Amino acid sequence: MVAKNSCGNIPPICYSDAMIQTRVQTTPQMNMIERVEQALAQLLADASRRGFYGEAGLTLSVQDGRIQHIRVAIERMIK
Repeated sequence: MVAKNSCGNIPPICYSDAMIQTRVQTTPQMNMIERVEQALAQLLADASRRGFYGEAGLTLSVQDGRIQHIRVAIERMIK
């Protein structure tokens, strides 16, 4: 019997599951993931306010499977 994962009923060779299990276990990487989650939460809070028109983006720079930089951009449009 194959365990169910985020990719469905297949062995854990899915990119996301395999990478999370093998690469995310280090403390510095966990800190960066927490920072990404915080940045995304703040970005969503800022962009989902009534009266906001524009674009919001979060960009990750990744090298060898590790997050190096987090870029958050909010561009407001004046109507």
